[in-house]
Amino acid sequence: MRVKDADGTETAQSASSNQSKRSGYDKFAFDRRNLSNMMLLGSGEFGDVYLVQARGLKASDPEETTVLMAKSLVRSKDDEALHEFKREIDLFSKVDHAHVVKMIGICRDGDPHYLLLEYTDWGDLKQFLLATRKDFKDKGGQGKPKVRSLSSGQAVTMVLQAALGLEAISEKRFIHKDVAARNVLISSDLSVKISLSGLSQNTYQKEYYKYRNAILPLRWLPYEAVFDDEFSTKSDVYSFGCLMWEIFNKGEWPFPDLTDEQVLSQLESKKLSWKHSSRTPEYIVALHEQCTHSHPHQRLTFSSIVTQLRDVMVNLNS
Repeated sequence: MRVKDADGTETAQSASSNQSKRSGYDKFAFDRRNLSNMMLLGSGEFGDVYLVQARGLKASDPEETTVLMAKSLVRSKDDEALHEFKREIDLFSKVDHAHVVKMIGICRDGDPHYLLLEYTDWGDLKQFLLATRKDFKDKGGQGKPKVRSLSSGQAVTMVLQAALGLEAISEKRFIHKDVAARNVLISSDLSVKISLSGLSQNTYQKEYYKYRNAILPLRWLPYEAVFDDEFSTKSDVYSFGCLMWEIFNKGEWPFPDLTDEQVLSQLESKKLSWKHSSRTPEYIVALHEQCTHSHPHQRLTFSSIVTQLRDVMVNLNS
């Protein structure tokens, strides 16, 4: 797979020696004996994903537990899966930002390996957005706060926070490749954090499409990612535009009136047409168009997106 930088030019990720990577991983080593009450959330791309109680994270009270997400790697003999798992570890270990999920530790002292990530009290943004709908049926028993429809200001704040997280990721020259509401976590104070795919093969199976032996988030990807296998910061910007659309459409997936095959065909012919809800402000529609331009070089950078959104927030608060 060819990976491109923020300008769309091909680049190679800076490679550390195996020894330095091992030493980097060692500082995140976490004893699996301190994990308990593992609750299966679903199946991810590497293996099962759990909510767990972790002890020993707080020096003031070593016995106090913290809820974390544990992503398992059961396909450790699969070179591609192992490479992608290590890519996630590299990303989360090197990006320290308020709006990027924090890596807590790695369990490598046995099989399966676990990547331990912070979790939020509301889980993923997709479920939150669906819960803001009037027709949402609360299953109860989840211990989650009540959800009301978002104001424009709250929605723009979420979009800005997501952009800040993705800006931090792009500055480290990482490519996310799956920006979507399902891969963003949200807390009850409406703070959002960029995460990576967690339950794509289970909870959100319908949001992925098999094309040329690859499982792709088709409705969130631009032409060059789907047909040329070219992922870059610019393809992440396109996907971010799709995330904005999700936020202002209460968790609806892009192009809800089209089948996957129709989306694929119209994407190839560059005839995909976005429909915005009446509650989407004009400045968000304009920003969305700049993010989802068919030509990657015409798309914005995350820095320029952040600048525009900050200007919007100033105007909203004035």
